[in-house]
Amino acid sequence: MDDIAVVGIGCNFPGGEGLDNLWKVLVEGRNCAVEIPDERFDCSQWYDPDENKPGKTRTKRAALMNGFNEFDNKFFGITDAEADQMDPQHKLLLQCSYRALEDAGIPMEKASGTRTGVYIGLMNRDYEIRLSSSSNTITHYFSTGTAMSVAANRISYTFNLTGPSFALDSACSSSLVALHSACQGIRQGDCDMALCGGVSCIVEPNIFVALSKAKMISPDGTSKPFSNKADGYGRGEGCGIVLLKPLKRALTDCDHIWGIISKTAVNQDGRTVTPITKPSMAQQEELLSRIYSTESDLTSVQYIEAHGTGTPCSTQRMDLALMLKHSM
Repeated sequence: MDDIAVVGIGCNFPGGEGLDNLWKVLVEGRNCAVEIPDERFDCSQWYDPDENKPGKTRTKRAALMNGFNEFDNKFFGITDAEADQMDPQHKLLLQCSYRALEDAGIPMEKASGTRTGVYIGLMNRDYEIRLSSSSNTITHYFSTGTAMSVAANRISYTFNLTGPSFALDSACSSSLVALHSACQGIRQGDCDMALCGGVSCIVEPNIFVALSKAKMISPDGTSKPFSNKADGYGRGEGCGIVLLKPLKRALTDCDHIWGIISKTAVNQDGRTVTPITKPSMAQQEELLSRIYSTESDLTSVQYIEAHGTGTPCSTQRMDLALMLKHSM
């Protein structure tokens, strides 16, 4: 199985745009949860500490980005009218995709016409819900501005990329499953390179209500995974994109290599546990046994992505195992 190199990264998370800001947040151990401002939604109308009160959320905090929905649409050749109907998630994906190409030293004119795939994971439709609640403001740009498919397709269109282009929703594992699909696409020759990643923006309050009723969200908006103090998870937003290409080609092209993806694997719990939201220990074990199949696999692991939600009395779940052999 051919190794895949990460040659470009673009991201924007709470704490600031770019890897330097992300690293600073991690090193400092910062908690980026803040009071949800009125421009997102009016918490005074939605919040109540009583988790059983109908129609109310038990938290008014989330980890939010600075400069939300700021977008230089003219740079991407998008009119003001079209940008006004664009989901902020689409805007973030364009910006971070550009940054990933820039980080890889690939100008837009050089990327144009290449067989580069686009694989995007996302699950939230907050902006579509908000626009739909006021039908008089909907224009002909509504469909392209909010469609999940266009979240990926607009990247391909803007940069003139001709590889596979699609968005997928597998809930919390969406961006990792997108990465798995991108690696598979490169290995089987569907594309020469791939932009892949995920995005999530918080605009609409109803999901907070649903999570509160399911007792999945933390009252203080903070995740406490693997802790006996776990009381739900804290919601956050952001976008991360990586540019992938075969390792052999990356070495030939003298690319800066952030890391090397050796294996990826995905499975599903089936009906081994009930209810549908409960993780299956048996299927987690199966997936890990399959991806770490040799002793050399285990000794070369440097980083593991785990879905540690911090939900009370739950087994933490790993949706997808990803092995990075080493970084260069």
